Amino acid sequence: MQSRNHYAATLCPTGSGRLAGSSDLCTVFTALALGKRGTPVSLREYQYGTHRDERLDHQVPLVAAASNGSAIIYLHGGGWIACSKNYYPADLQFLCNAGYTVFNVDYPLAPEQPHPQMLQSIFRAVAWIKRKHPYLQRVHMMGDSAGANLAAMYCVVCANPELLPTFGNEFAHTDLLEPASLVSLYGLLERETLLGDDPAKMNAIMRLFLQCYGGLAALKPGKPRPENAITPLDLDWLEHPPCFLGVGDIDFLYASSARYARELQARDVSLTHKVYPGAPHGFLNQRHAQTPKLKQDVLEFLAANS
Repeated sequence: MQSRNHYAATLCPTGSGRLAGSSDLCTVFTALALGKRGTPVSLREYQYGTHRDERLDHQVPLVAAASNGSAIIYLHGGGWIACSKNYYPADLQFLCNAGYTVFNVDYPLAPEQPHPQMLQSIFRAVAWIKRKHPYLQRVHMMGDSAGANLAAMYCVVCANPELLPTFGNEFAHTDLLEPASLVSLYGLLERETLLGDDPAKMNAIMRLFLQCYGGLAALKPGKPRPENAITPLDLDWLEHPPCFLGVGDIDFLYASSARYARELQARDVSLTHKVYPGAPHGFLNQRHAQTPKLKQDVLEFLAANS
């Protein structure tokens, strides 16, 4: 099985498993190097925390005229227990092509680092980005699958600072970046549709993901204690940034996005909800017929909220 750093080690000729450090010259990847045609970018890796997996890639369009001054903070999927940022640079190239700077974030995984440690790492990454890049004015939180869940949780907590002590008590609200929008690609945004009428009969893989991340409390129906909340609808909140929800109609998390869409509509939150016929879970990273449409829809949403 490939390690979390396989992709980085492949691209780094030293075989060190890192692309570049804060004191290194940036590595320039052309469209060919990333396997796609598009705007050339620089890509550097930085450590934002003390854990070995608290790292992020900073992808920057090299053509000054291409930059639109906005940044994307991207969180990868993998059910909270697998995958890494190292599989995503080529898939995020479309954002750089549109002029966005991208912070592609790794985070420690469950079960070694369960909730809330994983979410705390996201706060740590965003606080690092704000310290190191004080010029940033507009940032968008984006993620797929488990990353979409974490991005949504960050947005809800940041938009409702009274929730911050529960999950990110090492930070003040002023330490963080307020997202201009949330882009959720087939994320778990509530638990009811996944647990079903009888949680004991839920899919074994889904049970594994939930229990590794949220413990036994995540398998119990009803609203949990605030410290055990792992989805936005486990929390009480009032404010929410503009939101894009993208999901395939055959995705096992289709119902979760639909349920969240109904909740946002009921609360008058600005919402773009797109359903892609025949698209499975994870189709951003696949050569699926609907992937170009998804990317175009995301860019249109970001442009409208930048």
